[in-house]
Amino acid sequence: MTEARGDESAVVRYNAQHGARPSALPYEHTASAGSPDALDAPLSAKPMQTLSEYRTLAGLLLGAAFLILGNGLFQTLIPLRILRHGESTLVVGFIQSCYYLGFLLGAFTARRLIDRFGQHRVFIAFAALAAILTQAFGTFESLATLALIRLATGFAFMGLFSSIESWIQGTASNANRGRIFGTYTTINYFSLCMGQLMLNIGSPGGTAGFGLASALFAAAIIPVSLLSGWPKMADGDPVNPMRAHNWIEVLRALTGATSLAVPGCILTGFLYSSFYSLMPVFLVHVGFARSDLSLFMGVCLLGALFTQRPMGRLSDRYARRELVYRIALLSAALSVALMLFQEGAFLWIGAIAYVAVTFTQYGLVAGDTNDRIDPHYRVAISSLLLVLFSVGGMTGPPIASVLMTVMGAKGIFAFNALSCLLLAWATKSGRKAIG
Repeated sequence: MTEARGDESAVVRYNAQHGARPSALPYEHTASAGSPDALDAPLSAKPMQTLSEYRTLAGLLLGAAFLILGNGLFQTLIPLRILRHGESTLVVGFIQSCYYLGFLLGAFTARRLIDRFGQHRVFIAFAALAAILTQAFGTFESLATLALIRLATGFAFMGLFSSIESWIQGTASNANRGRIFGTYTTINYFSLCMGQLMLNIGSPGGTAGFGLASALFAAAIIPVSLLSGWPKMADGDPVNPMRAHNWIEVLRALTGATSLAVPGCILTGFLYSSFYSLMPVFLVHVGFARSDLSLFMGVCLLGALFTQRPMGRLSDRYARRELVYRIALLSAALSVALMLFQEGAFLWIGAIAYVAVTFTQYGLVAGDTNDRIDPHYRVAISSLLLVLFSVGGMTGPPIASVLMTVMGAKGIFAFNALSCLLLAWATKSGRKAIG
């Protein structure tokens, strides 16, 4: 990643003056970075201390916590508000899919904005936009207007997550990437969980929840503005801006480095979006009250919280692809069980276990991809991974909502099971291709 002005150029000038490498890695593999055998083998060497990496990312991670806390509240308020107006599951699925369409559209600008202005400024600008759009969603009534607002929200979050993830991936070394990304995803799910538990603030029909979500988006700007260190640059980046890679070039680089990234990101988009968009609809249909729904969603995401860092540590020691494969099979089995048994405690236990294991998959796929790519493509590929994820997120809820219309509310679990089996198949096919 190259930035010749402002934030990143200051890093280059500082390092040049002090004789430091622009992005020295605290640990380097002895094997070639692009070697599939090295990447699929366990890492036996002990990585060096990552304290300096965490210190560099402290402000960003705190800002991300506020941002995701607000988003956890906002994304559950949306289907409840639409259902309260008497709309169908298909309408909920369509409006929620507009978020991922906005994600997709944002991909055409996010990477260029980051290349030009840096992750700091892009994060601040889009966090402010998200705050404005959240207030607007709580104000308007027209479904067409709500769909447009949801699309614009997706556009803003594409910029936010592109800046966050390229910043993290650019700071982490291959040996510690799983731990650092695991810390980020732990913060992610803790914040999402807390956001669900804030659902009961204010009256069910009021707009207090939207105002609170907007305030949290604004609060995310403060630590990123005041506390964070500058984003690190790839080793060897020149002071002048590097030629922007076009999408065809980036896609070729991605598919040439790894066969898992494209299907993996799309299918994890299916799985994540179906839970956030349509699990509240399932719960309403089976008779959950608003307070119980809030608790259920929060506890499920709390389950995801506790698996992120352990899975990150495992992925630094064992082949990430093998973990993706095994977890996909386990998730498929849990989905089938939930489709067949939805009574009492089993629904709670099964859903918590499903979310806990399934919601580690994007981090594993992203980590495997970043292990294999040329560092100079990192910002572009971070954006492309989110594009692929958004394609899955955009198409997943409408497909799942059709299954729910045909099969009843349990159709969401049939959709999840099929998606997990496809992910396992894609992972196995990719491993055979490498071998």
